[in-house]
This record gives sequence, C-alpha cells and structure tokens, in this order.
Amino acid sequence: MGVFALLNIWKPPGISSFDCIRHVRRCLARRTRLGHAGTLDPLAEGVLVVCLGPATRLVEVIQSYEKEYVALARLGAVSTTDDAEGEITHRPVESPPADGAVEEVVAGFVGCIEQIPPAHSAVKVHGRRAYALARSGRTTSLPARRVTVHAVEVLCYDYPHLRLRIRCGSGTYIRSLVRDIGQRLGVGGYVERLVRDRIGPFRGSTSVSLEQLRPETIRRWLLSPVEALPREARLPVTED
Repeated sequence: MGVFALLNIWKPPGISSFDCIRHVRRCLARRTRLGHAGTLDPLAEGVLVVCLGPATRLVEVIQSYEKEYVALARLGAVSTTDDAEGEITHRPVESPPADGAVEEVVAGFVGCIEQIPPAHSAVKVHGRRAYALARSGRTTSLPARRVTVHAVEVLCYDYPHLRLRIRCGSGTYIRSLVRDIGQRLGVGGYVERLVRDRIGPFRGSTSVSLEQLRPETIRRWLLSPVEALPREARLPVTED
C-alpha cells in the first residue's frame, strides 16, 4: 500500500522548496506523488508542509491557512528582488524614521490591502513565471492583488534593522510588505532574513529537519492527513 501522509519539514535557508521535495523523494518508494503547500524562497527558512500520495489533494486546504513569519527588514536600501539575494542599492538617509513613525506605518498595513508581488516571484505573466521574465531582462507590470494581513508586530527597531512578526492570509508576499513599509517610511527596505514559524496547525516547534529524514527513519515523522483538516470539517465514522 502506498503512503498517504503529511510531513512538517523545517526548510533550511539556501535551498529551494523543490530541493526539499527531492530529498523526501529519495526517502520513499519510486513514483510516490509529492507536493508542498506554500513555497519558501531560497533565502527563507521555516515550516514547509509536504503532502505525500493522495494527501496531495490537501495542498490547497493547507495553503489557505493563516501563516506566521518573523522578518528581519533592512531599511535605507532597496533590492531588485526585495530581499538580500538581489542587487542592493543603498539610499542616503539624513534622519532615520522615529520609533513612533515606524509603529504608525506598520499598523497601516494591517487588514485587507492591495499588494503588488515582487518582480522576482512565481506569479505567472502570459504563461511565464515573473522571475523568469525578470532574469531575462524583461520588465513586467504585475497587477496588484488583494491580501489579508491579520497582524504586524514590531519586535525590535534599531535602524537600519527592523524585526517584525507577521500573521497573514494566503498569497501574501512578505518581501512586498517590507518593500512597501520601507517605501512609505521614505527610506526603502528589503527582507534580509525570513522565518516561517507556522502554517495553520503546523508549527516550527514540531517540524523535522532534512537531516533527520532518511529512508529508514522517515515513517516515524509521517503525520495523518487528518491533521490538515479543521475540526469542523472532520466527520468521525464507525466501522459500519
């Protein structure tokens, strides 16, 4: 019988989400279907839920859950990718934004907001990924999309660094959020480090590292697909 389960993986920085899929694939029988629920950029680390076998049908369910991030923003500069992997341009700043101004601007991004995805993103433009077009030197105008930011908390502010905790809905780009916060402050900004602590019920505190996943150990880390369903969507049945 094939595998029908979930994995709550902690993706390390420096590799792609698909690299994690490749690692898991090497631990399983050939032709096992795999899919992840919510891409993390190579720079980012954190919770990556991988669906195995028929559980791949739950990808959209998991993607719809609230997500929680901790982002380290670098103010006073902008990036072509809106993170530390792009070409950085520093901006001269005569006077760093005051604490009160930062709090006020950050609070303005809570709620349903219009957000333009980063130029280097997986959004499709005429059938091609935006990042592929950007890498080929083609400039594209991405349409704004409506996303929901449930809460943004300033954890620490010591210019030029700003650390934020963000709770948001599906489709929210943290790179865009940081970029727009920096723009509204008048100094620019990009993501220097990003950690995803949670996707719905899946938390970093209970995730497994890639080093722990081996062909002989992977089954101990498998989760029931029921873990992906909200309680109101569960229907217990008897043997009959």
